[in-house]
Amino acid sequence: MMKSNDTSLRFGSLPVLVAALAALASIAGCGGEVTTNKPPDTGGSETSNSGGNGGPSFEAEIGALDQDKVQSALQRASGKLSACFHSGVRRIPFMGGEIRFALRIAQGGTATVAYLKESTLGDRETESCMLGALRGASWPSPVGGKEGLAEGGFSFDPSADERPPVTLEPDRLGKELPKAKQALATCRQSQGAGPIKATMYLDTDGKPLAVGVSSEDAKGEAAASCVVDALRGMNFPSPGSYAGKVTLIVE
Repeated sequence: MMKSNDTSLRFGSLPVLVAALAALASIAGCGGEVTTNKPPDTGGSETSNSGGNGGPSFEAEIGALDQDKVQSALQRASGKLSACFHSGVRRIPFMGGEIRFALRIAQGGTATVAYLKESTLGDRETESCMLGALRGASWPSPVGGKEGLAEGGFSFDPSADERPPVTLEPDRLGKELPKAKQALATCRQSQGAGPIKATMYLDTDGKPLAVGVSSEDAKGEAAASCVVDALRGMNFPSPGSYAGKVTLIVE
């Protein structure tokens, strides 16, 4: 089922509404959208000159990205994104959730920064695969600036043939909850990252089947492996007779 929600990205004081990315309808069971930054209305070119011919030229740090070209680039990457998800489902049949990625795109169309601002997918291997596909895509060059910014999001529905995991509140982790939060805090602080979210699937014996990680800034990407290793090494209370899913946030 395709899902899309309106959100906004701010460039200066101007909100830019998200456009639904219908081109991604080919990814089964998921929905998506993309947002790109746009320059403020200057009444002319985004690059301004002064002093006449030969005068200094000023270029903004952040330029505009053509919405249609970004959508086309994401459509070209959709096959790899779909493959990442379906590969993950082979390991975790009931996997599902939402992701929101952020990209910084340089001149030449290379994504110099890619990270997940939000993810409840619960599997770092799948998340890393998707980030790799986004980094490897060919994006449009920003206009009127050295770099462009883009955000996008997808929602992935679990297979209708699989029973979804039991949703667990963090306090169900019992005495292991403070240990888990401390581990996340240590990983976050080691990279100077902002708030970190970890989502994991627990087997019936309380062992994590998979762990996913997202952060509000790019530094959290560097802390992801630390978070996964820490949580995968812990033993949590059993969620019951079926697998559970729980999300932890450390600010």
